[in-house]
Amino acid sequence: MALNKNKTGIMAAISAATEGEAPISQNRAHRSLPKGTVGSVRAGLGGIQEIDTALILPWGPQDRLKLTAVNSANEDVLDLVESIKQSGQQVPVLLRPAGKHDGKFEVVYGRRRILACQQLGVPVKALIRTLDDSEALIAKGLENASRQDLSFYERARFALAILDQGHSRDQAQQALSISKNTLSQLERVARLIPDRVGEAIGPAHGAGRPKWMTLAAAFEGGAMTKTDAMKVLHGLSDDAGSDARLQAVLGSLNKRGPKNARPVQRAPVDGALVKSTKSSVTVTIKRAGDTTAFADWFDENIDRLITESYRSFRNGSEGKGS
Repeated sequence: MALNKNKTGIMAAISAATEGEAPISQNRAHRSLPKGTVGSVRAGLGGIQEIDTALILPWGPQDRLKLTAVNSANEDVLDLVESIKQSGQQVPVLLRPAGKHDGKFEVVYGRRRILACQQLGVPVKALIRTLDDSEALIAKGLENASRQDLSFYERARFALAILDQGHSRDQAQQALSISKNTLSQLERVARLIPDRVGEAIGPAHGAGRPKWMTLAAAFEGGAMTKTDAMKVLHGLSDDAGSDARLQAVLGSLNKRGPKNARPVQRAPVDGALVKSTKSSVTVTIKRAGDTTAFADWFDENIDRLITESYRSFRNGSEGKGS
């Protein structure tokens, strides 16, 4: 699989990026760079280059929320600016040559470091690797896993962005180092919670899976609407933190009570109906016509299917944030 063929090189790049820097040489560009970049970089003996930030283009699924008033990323960038100003850039970013733009690069990871260097007006130190989309995706995921600073909601948005850009579920699982069940949970959260609401809440680093799943279920069941959530958020003070914003939205559910909740029904296949309410999930399969045989098979296998699903749920939940 293409995703695995260059994994050793990817891990080496991440290791180099987290262990320090090589001295910068000014006499040649790295041999992996396209011809148009030769005059744009100063090459390091350890493969580290100095790149003008004006030559760097965005790439791929976003793994962080955009900088907002309720997002600590803005403060992180300001901290990075001060740190780089005082001590220099200690950890290089990872870039790849931009195939359609000769002499330019695409950022695989390190967006905040690039923003900090841009604000300072200095080149960014970077590792340059020739990676296809799958390899770049897994490198991005591995770097996130090694740094462990993405919130559950940011991971959910990252997972959905990966899928929406056409990558397979297997690729998403490998990029995030997660199980099928966890991917389904992340996708569910990102799809059910309106983007505008999630961005207004922010990453909520102190909140794990249960709180975000509760909010997703509230949207799915009709106990919460985008208008409800935004009304709560607009009523908060400007200095309310992201975790406090999420808690305020969840707290409003108790005040409204279950009266607004309505069952949600869906039919994954013809003849099968899934009904979800606040108190239960039921599956109904008609024993009639074309679905008779399937209903009989389901009746014979339902104990095994539930047991296997529960085991997958438990395996996917162990070791994850709560």
